[in-house]
Amino acid sequence: MTASGSTDSPDTLFANPSDDSPQKTSGSRNIRPGTILRSLCPAFFAAILALVICHFVTHPPSFLLTEEQRFVAFTEEVFREELSRSTLNLHYLVTDPSAYGLNDVDVSLGSASTEACEASYAVLENYRSSLLEFDYDKLSGERQLTYDAFLIYLETELEAADLLLYDEPLGPTLGVQAQLPILLAEYAFRTKGDIEDYLALLSQIPDYFDSLLSFEQDKSEAGLFMGNECALEVIEQCLDFAAEREEHYLIDIFDEKIDAISNLTADEKISYKARNETILTGYVLPAYQTLAEGLAALEDTGSNEMGLYYYPDGQEYYKYLVKSTVGDSREIEEIEEAIKTRMVADYAAMQALLTESGDSDSASDDEENTTNDPASMLEDLRAKITDDFPLLTAVSCEIKYVHESLQDYLSPAFYLSPTIDDFTSNVIYINPASGYSGIELYTTLAHEGYPGHLYQTVYFLSQSPDLLRTLLDIGGYTEGWATYVEMYAYTLYEEANTSVSISQLNRSFTLGLASLLDIGIHYRGYTREEVTAFLTALGFSESTADSLYTTILEAPANYLQYYVGYLNFCSLRDTLEDAVNDFTIRNFHQAILETGPVSFDLLKEQCLKRMQEIT
Repeated sequence: MTASGSTDSPDTLFANPSDDSPQKTSGSRNIRPGTILRSLCPAFFAAILALVICHFVTHPPSFLLTEEQRFVAFTEEVFREELSRSTLNLHYLVTDPSAYGLNDVDVSLGSASTEACEASYAVLENYRSSLLEFDYDKLSGERQLTYDAFLIYLETELEAADLLLYDEPLGPTLGVQAQLPILLAEYAFRTKGDIEDYLALLSQIPDYFDSLLSFEQDKSEAGLFMGNECALEVIEQCLDFAAEREEHYLIDIFDEKIDAISNLTADEKISYKARNETILTGYVLPAYQTLAEGLAALEDTGSNEMGLYYYPDGQEYYKYLVKSTVGDSREIEEIEEAIKTRMVADYAAMQALLTESGDSDSASDDEENTTNDPASMLEDLRAKITDDFPLLTAVSCEIKYVHESLQDYLSPAFYLSPTIDDFTSNVIYINPASGYSGIELYTTLAHEGYPGHLYQTVYFLSQSPDLLRTLLDIGGYTEGWATYVEMYAYTLYEEANTSVSISQLNRSFTLGLASLLDIGIHYRGYTREEVTAFLTALGFSESTADSLYTTILEAPANYLQYYVGYLNFCSLRDTLEDAVNDFTIRNFHQAILETGPVSFDLLKEQCLKRMQEIT
């Protein structure tokens, strides 16, 4: 999720480049544990077991099941196996595990070791072999879509099998050690079993962090350990977290959640609180301390303080990241040209508006008449989108405020994805520390709520998609959509004037600039000095330029999920306007939402077919 940036000065334009992570810079984010924990729990179940299961499911007696039934059984088995290996994924994705045949699943954080990651690729290959045995032509349209989406996912991930050690699970903002406390803080206690699982997860953190450190040691031996600046930030973050032994915020948050449970006795509450504090101080905090010490021992082994370009296979890994996280299979050069073309158009449009208005149209006059109440803004957005977007099933959305202990780490607002079996209950968090108001808050809520993440998520889940598809998230689709509708929301803001239009163009331009630099740093080898010289020539301060370089260094291709995803939706709209008779923007949006998260090549194919059916 991408929050609106201030347009008051160049120094504030790059507030929060990454919205799917807890961080100290401003922005908005969408906590999606299934995606976050791809690094946290990379180990699949044993390869041999996977092969046996896949073979059994895909080779039952032919007279018992149709091809479609066999395919559904296979995808559901994959769904169960994937969730059974990660308690955090399971907890955040489903409310009632037993309804999906996930009874008595062992509590597990998994392993991040190189051996576990290597085993995961063997399982992916087994999945692919099993998938290819199905007769595609005997599947229904929706099953064919699941087949295509899964095959694209598997083949894309397998492209990186030889680049395993290029993955970086640690980092100041997107790293596991930074994400994990937020996932623990937001862990819902629906039953007593959830509390027990939570405490069991805490006790497993030392072993999991040991596997992380083992992976980092393997990276070091391969000459792929992170740069010193990044390592020092991670070490400092771990030490700071471990140092807060007295009144740690995870203790405060746990106690508040326990106190809110009405069916616990006073003695049970006291016992749970005591156990949590004992495990947190005896297991979790020492694990962070040990991880910091282990990383400190590797501190000077990093061979590269710049982008992926400077590693032997860095460009190949970057191309994989773009294809995997953005869902865009084009060559990097083609993507780069699309970014430049849109930036030139946005800049020209801004200059024209500034010339026409004489820069006299002030946004502050407009904002004086605008409520800054998030609930009212969400309701305003929900009411205004009905002409251009299909109706959504009735849902509730509770506005919550970030715990004060987490306000320095979280973004101005974020949408917490619901479980797939309770998607009518939604939550959007507001961070009081952000100070967002007016157009910034309004477009951020459009990104998080209507018609952004909340709307898209609920619409997709309300169609009862194949269970496997709920695991196949494509960042370019989800974040690109949220950015696309965020830009749209500028036209809905009160009586949108020239100033608001300029803000929208500026937002688009700066996201484009950051994406262009992302490609420049990781694919073309731009140095910190070159980026700083370029940005200061445009009017940015050296500190802003340096901060942006550091952020992009940590999260290759992350900006592209938002901006290139957004550009793909704009391009798709232009293509379908020419290709479909009686094109309407509402039908276009309906086709996108019905298709759900897929790569953009597949989305184009599906939307063309669906729009022809609608019209």
